[in-house]
Amino acid sequence: MGTAKTDRRVRRTRELLRRALLSLVQEHGYDRITVQDILDRADVGRSTFYAHYRDKDDLLLSGFEDIRMALAAEREAAEHAAGGTREFLQPLLVVFRHVEAHRQFWQPLARKGGADVVVRILRDYVADLVRQHFRAQFLTAGKNQVQLEAAVQFVVGAFVGLGIWWLDNEIPFSAEEMYSIFRGLTTPGVQSFLAAA
Repeated sequence: MGTAKTDRRVRRTRELLRRALLSLVQEHGYDRITVQDILDRADVGRSTFYAHYRDKDDLLLSGFEDIRMALAAEREAAEHAAGGTREFLQPLLVVFRHVEAHRQFWQPLARKGGADVVVRILRDYVADLVRQHFRAQFLTAGKNQVQLEAAVQFVVGAFVGLGIWWLDNEIPFSAEEMYSIFRGLTTPGVQSFLAAA
């Protein structure tokens, strides 16, 4: 009984801190926020903060773990709905949809000082997703790790660049439209490159 109560308290504290961080990012930008700002907004003590997180970057990263799990669940649901067959680069449609649905979170981070942190986290997640997808689509691609990784990095760079352009400029396209543009730009070259590998 005591453990459940503690777990609830820990979850509540972490959620307070994440919400405080997000609201501050929307108001001031990520770079201008201090740990003290977060503590004041969340009404949490310094020792409590440091019992959970090393610094504000660690707090931000913890929120991305939740996003990673949500995206994985969305991707699996989309794959099951499609009957297990996936079109080339289809997992990235899930990421575009997630960004669109949570634009109020992504936009301030991409614009107001958190872009470096966000890009690093997004790159890592999308790279894992694309790597798994390529291995499933091109069974022989795993034999040449350098070519596989070159294709992964190319796709990830294109995705991140297009996504930031979409957010920064408030392009009024849907996730599906962005995905269609992305596929049109990347599919022919990447497919032929990996097929040749």
